[in-house]
Amino acid sequence: MAETDAEVVAMLAGELGYPNETEAIRARVRAIGEPDLLLVAVDASDEAVGFIQAHRVCIIEVGFRVEILGLVVSSSARRSGIGRRLIAEAERWAKSIGAEAISVRSNTKRTEAHLFYPALGYTKIKTQAVYEKAAQ
Repeated sequence: MAETDAEVVAMLAGELGYPNETEAIRARVRAIGEPDLLLVAVDASDEAVGFIQAHRVCIIEVGFRVEILGLVVSSSARRSGIGRRLIAEAERWAKSIGAEAISVRSNTKRTEAHLFYPALGYTKIKTQAVYEKAAQ
């Protein structure tokens, strides 16, 4: 993923319910840089149809892992193997950097995701609430 992908990434994020301005996405891609895996999937006609963001993190209680922070496949390209291929790339990256595990969080309203991840061998390990407060 590069800054030039910002427009299509903003469109794909919007499909999943996260509307964003192109410039905001461009700035985030620039800020993220090397520590994360950022990939855009394209179809045979070189049209972007999905993306994944995975982040390396070392957590005191659970060790060194990769967390998938975002996975989006265009509604027009779902069920064609793109999500599986993006996950496979994240898994390869995790192995190459020595991660002990890969985790992913999914909103409870995303019923398809709760079938998709177990089909790839992921196990549900907990349910949690997420809290947020604006930085001041």
